[in-house]
Parts: sequence; C-alpha cells; structure tokens
Amino acid sequence: MKTKKNLPFIPERFRVSPATLLMDRLMTGLIMVGGVAIIVAVFFIFVFIGFKVAPLFRGAEVAEGSSFPLPERDIVAFGIDEWREVPYFLTSEGEIFFVDLEDDSKRHKNRGIFTVDSELPDGFEVADFRFDGLRDRVVFSSTDGRILIKQISFVTDYGLGTSVRMIQPEIESLPVVTLGRQGYPVVEPVYSEGERVRLIAGIQLIDGGQELHLATLTQRRTPFGVGPLELGEQINMTEHLRGEVIQLLIPDTADALIIGYASGEVDYFRVGTTGKSELVQTFQPMQDLSGDGTFHKMEYIFGDQTIIFFNKAGDHNAWNLAFIQTEEFTGRRFVLSKEFESLPLAPEGYAVSRRNKTFLTTAGNHARLTLMTTMADRWRADLDFTPRQALIAPRYDALLFLDTENNLHTKEMVDDHPIAGMTAYFSKIQYEGRPGRITDWQSDGGADFERKLSMIPLIIGTLKGTVYAMFIAVPVALLSAVYVSQFLRPGLKKVVKPTMEIMASLPSVILGFFAGMWLSPLISNAVPSVMLSIIGLFLGAVLMGLVWSNLPNRIRLRAPSGLEFVIVLFPAMLVGWIGWQMGQVVENWMFVQYDDVLNRDVGSFRMWVVQALGWDFETRNALVVGFAMGFAVIPIIFTISEDSLSNVPNTFKSGSLALGASRWQTAMRIIVPTAAAGIFSALMIGFGRAIGETMIMVMATGNSVVQDFNPFTGMRTLSANIAVEISEAEQNGTLYRTLFFCAFLLFVFTFTLNTIAEVLRQWLRKKYRAVE
Repeated sequence: MKTKKNLPFIPERFRVSPATLLMDRLMTGLIMVGGVAIIVAVFFIFVFIGFKVAPLFRGAEVAEGSSFPLPERDIVAFGIDEWREVPYFLTSEGEIFFVDLEDDSKRHKNRGIFTVDSELPDGFEVADFRFDGLRDRVVFSSTDGRILIKQISFVTDYGLGTSVRMIQPEIESLPVVTLGRQGYPVVEPVYSEGERVRLIAGIQLIDGGQELHLATLTQRRTPFGVGPLELGEQINMTEHLRGEVIQLLIPDTADALIIGYASGEVDYFRVGTTGKSELVQTFQPMQDLSGDGTFHKMEYIFGDQTIIFFNKAGDHNAWNLAFIQTEEFTGRRFVLSKEFESLPLAPEGYAVSRRNKTFLTTAGNHARLTLMTTMADRWRADLDFTPRQALIAPRYDALLFLDTENNLHTKEMVDDHPIAGMTAYFSKIQYEGRPGRITDWQSDGGADFERKLSMIPLIIGTLKGTVYAMFIAVPVALLSAVYVSQFLRPGLKKVVKPTMEIMASLPSVILGFFAGMWLSPLISNAVPSVMLSIIGLFLGAVLMGLVWSNLPNRIRLRAPSGLEFVIVLFPAMLVGWIGWQMGQVVENWMFVQYDDVLNRDVGSFRMWVVQALGWDFETRNALVVGFAMGFAVIPIIFTISEDSLSNVPNTFKSGSLALGASRWQTAMRIIVPTAAAGIFSALMIGFGRAIGETMIMVMATGNSVVQDFNPFTGMRTLSANIAVEISEAEQNGTLYRTLFFCAFLLFVFTFTLNTIAEVLRQWLRKKYRAVE
C-alpha cells in the first residue's frame, strides 16, 4: 500500500477548467460593471437634483431692452397692460394718453399716441391726484372739492378666425362726488373698494388749515340690478388730526385709514362699514433711524398688510399688521418687521409687483429690486440714465423706467423664484400677520400670501420621527439579535430569523394604515396603560431572570438549553397585562383634571398633559410613529446584527467559556465587541430607513408642522412633505423645485451619514479585529 508521501504528483489535478475561469472572469466583470453603474447612477441623480435646485438660488436676471421716446409732456405716472404693448401715461393736467409700442402690419396699423375717453368734466380743475399702479386706478381731486375716479382696463380681442392679438384700452369714470365742503380744494385723495364698502378720504384746505373728510360710496341693489354709485355717509375727522397731514392710505379691504403727519407720526384708524372710525394705534416708524424721525413717503406692499416708509436720507423700513395679544390690547397693530439697506439718496420712483412681495425703488441713477419678505435684493444696478418713475410689469417679467428726458426704458427680467433662497429656507423671518420672527412651512394661499418655505421645521420633524423610531427599535432589535445568535436553540433560530426577515418586506403603506387607523386611537386613549404594560414586560422579564439565575443548579439544569425564554416569557406577559389593567386606575388616581363639559373632575392623561404641562396632545403623534416605525426598522437592525454576531469565530466563544466566563459575559464582552462594526452598520442602515420613510410618516403623523420633540404631537418630515405637496406643485415652479431641494437635503443627510458610518465602521473593525 502506497503512503501519501509516495503518491505521484499530477499537475492536471490543480488546473482550473477554462469554462470555470471564463465564468469567473465574466462574473467579476459584471460585478465591477454593476458597482460602477450604481456609482454613476447615484452621481447623475445627484446632478439631476442639483440641476432642478440651482435656479432657486439665483437672483433676478435683468437684460437691456428697448427705449421709446415720449412727447414733451409733464408725465407724473404711468402704467402698462399685461402684454406690455400699450402703456398709458398720466400728465399733471389730468390727461391720460396711450402709446402703441407694436408696429405689426399684420395685426393693425400702429396707432401711435392716442387717447380713450380721458376728458375731465367741465370745470374740473385738478388740485391733486393719487395713482394706484396695482389696480390701474387714478383718483383726481379738484380745486372745488370734487372727486373723480378713473379705472383703466385693457380688453384683448383676437378677432374672428385669426390669432392676431389686439389690445384695446378702456377708461371707466365713476360718478363725480363732492367730499367735504363744496368750493374748497381737496388734496391727498385716496379711494378703496372693499367687499362690503367703498371708502373715499381726502384733506381739504380751508383758510390755511386742513380738514380730514371720510365718506362711503354705496350702490343700491334693486330687482332690476345694481343702481348707480352714490355718496353715502360723510364723516368729518378733523378733530382727530394732531398736526399737518402729508399722506393718507386706505387698504384694499377698505376697513382702515392711515394718516401720516409731517412730524413723522402715523395714526392707524379702524373704519367700519358705516364710515365710523376708531383710533387703534399711533406710532413713529422712522424714530430709530437717521435723520429727524420724519418720513418722506409711505406706500403699501402688494396685499396691503405692510407699509414701507422712506425718509429723505434713503432709509426705509417695513411695518406690518400683526395680531397682538396682551393684557392691555388684543387685536391687530402695526409692528416693525424689516429694516432695509439704505438707498444712496431720497427715493424718487417706487413700484410694487402684482405677483409677489417685491418692490422697485430708484434714487438718482440707482435702481433696486427688493423682496420684502426676506429683505433680499433680487437686483440692483446703477443705470446710464436718471429715472424719475419706475414700474414692475404686471407679469413680473420686465422693469420699466421713465427718465428725466421722457424716454421710456424697458428691461427684460427673469426672476422665477423670488421667494426662494438660503434666507427663506434656513433663517427666521417675520411674516405678515406675525409679531415675531419664525420658521414655518405653509406653501399654499392666495396671490397676496407670503409663502413660508422654511426647511427648519421639516428637518426637525425628520429628526424627531427618526429619534423616536430608533429609541424603540434599537433596544428591541439588538437584544433580540444577541439572544437569538447566542442563546436560542438552533432549531428555533431557523424559524425566528426567516420570520423577522419576512417582516422587513411588509409594505410601509400597510404599517402606516395600521398605525393611523388602529394604533393611534388606541395609544392616545390609553397612554398610561401602554407605558405601564411596557414597563411591566421589562420588569417582569428582569425579575424572572433574577429569580431564575438564583435557583439551584439542579432545577435550572432541567430546563432545555435555549428554551429559558419560555420560562421568562409568560410571567413577563402576566406582569405586562397587569400593567395594562392598572393603567386606568393610575390615570384616575394621578391625572385628575376638571372637565368643563361634565362639570366634574375626571381622570384623563390627555387633559393633564394639556392643562398641567401646557403641552399639545394630538391623536397622531410621535409616540405612534415610534411604534410603527420601530416595527419597520427592527427587522433590518435585527437581521444584520444577528448575522454579524453569528459570524464571530467559534474559537473566541470557546476560549472565553474555557477560561471560566459565563455565557452572558462571553456574549457581552467578547462576541458583541468583535461584531461591533457589523452592529454599527446595522444601526446606520436602520437609521437611513427611518430618516427616509415616507408612507408611515404621511399616514401616522398628521403632517402638522411642529417644531418640538413633544412625544404627543405630530411632525412633518422631508420625505412626507414631498409626498403631500407634490400633487399641488406646478412643474418647474418654486414649490416644485423646493420639493427637489427637500430631496437634495435627504440625499446630503444620507450621504453624509453613510460616509461617517463607514469611517467609524472601519475604525471599529480595526479596533476589534482581535480581542485584547
């Protein structure tokens, strides 16, 4: 018999089949290609998201346009139609003329300079006027106390069987009314059309003094329609004047009157539907700025909730109406909200946008476009001409200037996302109607509504949901992984682990539906029972474990190895059930509050949280999210952690047990540290799942924008915000791109987290590659 040493050497035995080598090379190549493809795909996703987000952080792009010479007339104001084809101009004599800027023979003959029903009534000598560029309205006052209101509008006609656009201006003149005493001039005329009333106000000059008159305009409704506009109540408010008046304002709601004095003070009157007024507030807007505390002019921003005040030094600030609630006063008052960078000179031209909160100012040859909400300059430039009047095109697509030589300059503008930017996303802002600076998310509203697009509450909501989910998932998943990998019988392990892996495949929409429809009402109505049952399960397991460990060996050895959990499980469940039953008793004993409906004391944890702690309590809250998200994250953390623990070499475990360590000491001091890198990876993957979860957050949180870590309130996360808002977002609009920015932040979070996790994992792997 030949020994092993005498066996002949056969090289063919160690040769690999060419087919095997080919398959090995093919699979290696496919794996490499797949890995590179994933990296490239992630890179291009990042680039695509960045491409969608980049326009949000650009300023207004203003380009040179056309210039049109106008006739030598004393032009005091001008406006234009939305197509920017037929501007109109107002002269100091009260004449309104139009200029046809289009010269297209296919459309019509150029009309040049023309007028449309712009004559003033006989004997109407203009004393003053008020031009409202937002509404294309002019209010004239005469030297004999009469008021004339002209409304300019444009009718678009495409003609029959043609697509050629024809812009036809129209001027509607309201009936002339007399304000105050007849025969005396009226200056500073103002007019507003509210939903329930129309108001006219003006300053009448009588014997070197001033009288303030306020009047309502009414239209009677008859079975045959609406009657003519008539002068209603007239109120002499002269007794309320405290000095020389330089300007009046009435908001578009026609429920207030703002009086500006030469002394720099401002009075805010609330006006009722009958014209009766009540002084609400007196303030001096420019008191804390340079100069003597007086202001040069005051103008509303679109929406008529904020007034911009300017002084002759170029300083300007914004005061907005905010709801104030104190012991002395409850209601809306003006508060200082913004202080802008000063202009080089006193402002000459001022215009506001009809689509957002931007305003355009000119001082000398300097022009500036500013967004009131964020105080950001969207555009600024020193022009090569000196403008005396300015206008923002109705569609917010151009800036128009009238210079000192009567030339009309048009500058094309692209500013699709004025409300976006780092300030809007990450800074506290004082919005209209609010007395202080806040961070908030509120994307919908009317045309004059300030969109609130702060990322701060979404980031806080994302972290809040993730923290509560991990707080519940991590202890359960890690302890379960340690027990299953080190103590459970192999036969049961073959059942438990696949079951947990199947749990990881449950659709999150099912978990969210389950949490929102069943779990949230259950938990919100029985918080003490839930807490006591969880504490009971933990304490029952610990106490039973202590009792079991102190039993004699002859008793403990009778239990099959790996089935000790059965002995602990049933007593722990019993204690948990007792805790659930005791929840109502504890609630009636410790959390007693007075119920105004029942007129008696009742035991209510929910009322106690609201009344005693001053916290909010919502049915769909972070506690519900913690349980639902924990159920989704536990299988992921458990599976990866258990694999890491099971892959620790048996020699480590055998050596520890041989040196006299217990099974528990071996698991916690040898196995767990050795598998620390894998466990850390499991935690990071679970954290990534929690931070990017969508459907559970949408269905179980209520999606309320909350900025606290109160476990009894909901939240809105970045991912849930995308899901909720995307259906309302106009393609390539500000909200649409902002949702991409939410995705960009999630991408950055997860990329940064994974990078840090990989560095720490390598460090842990190096540290625990051998047990010291």
